[in-house]
Amino acid sequence: MSTDPAFTIWVFFAFLCQIVCGFVPSPTNVSLDCHNFVNILYWNYSKPTEQLKFIVMVKPYVSDLQTVETSQMHLNISEYTSDPADNYVVTVTAHDGKEKSEHVSVQFTYSSDFYNDNTHKCSVHFPDVNMSVHKDMIDVFFLHPYNFYKQDILKEVFLYRVTHDQRDSTFECLDDEELCTAVIHLNQSFDGQCIELLLEGMIAAIHTSTYRNVCVSVHKPTETGYIPAVIGVVVVLLFIAVGFVWILCKKWSRIPQIPKILKDSSTFIPTDTQEEVNHDTSGLSEEHVNDIESGYDSRQFQL
Repeated sequence: MSTDPAFTIWVFFAFLCQIVCGFVPSPTNVSLDCHNFVNILYWNYSKPTEQLKFIVMVKPYVSDLQTVETSQMHLNISEYTSDPADNYVVTVTAHDGKEKSEHVSVQFTYSSDFYNDNTHKCSVHFPDVNMSVHKDMIDVFFLHPYNFYKQDILKEVFLYRVTHDQRDSTFECLDDEELCTAVIHLNQSFDGQCIELLLEGMIAAIHTSTYRNVCVSVHKPTETGYIPAVIGVVVVLLFIAVGFVWILCKKWSRIPQIPKILKDSSTFIPTDTQEEVNHDTSGLSEEHVNDIESGYDSRQFQL
């Protein structure tokens, strides 16, 4: 009975693999979680032993190969994949003593320049968006991606688009602007309604997007009916104050004044009396004269 040559070759390679690989199982379910420039590799293993180690090799498209050894079944490879514009192939191999398994690989990238069906596409979240909602417009503002993620590759013009109500508005944010701003004009009144905004951007060949639901509150007209009432109260109080002051003035005007004759008599001395005093005191000393004049003065006030 003849043997199929293909079957013979398969048996030979299977036997050779047993010798070289030593029946060390390969890691399974190798996956990568890459989001916002944090890249973590995961895998499973069916038969762990005390001597088991895993060798992770990171091969960038444009730089040198890097190798990392670990006993865990996950590894943060962010520091070995620091260029978001590059494409990476990562392989995991199990080592048990001197024996090793077949490697299992995964390919990933952030850049749209390397996207294909076999590449895991990493994602970057759109910077946190703040909004100020008005009746017929929405103010949008957020940090430039470079200021948000602190990645040197992102220090360039950020082009982004805002879609709402089947309308697109395109904007750009320069690399020297810390804050990106945009004004979205609504083509109709959305009082009491909610609309969905789609924000999409591209920077350094890296795509980013986010959705935001915005609800426009009902704008009630400003009530101004109380203003005339306030003005009326102020006018009434003003008239009351003026009337009160007028009444006080009238009362003060009725207080009797000192007769003019009394004011004049307080300083009047008859001429004949003054001559008499001068005549009688011609032979007296100055001290006696003063006493006599004081007597006349007191008599004058008694009158």
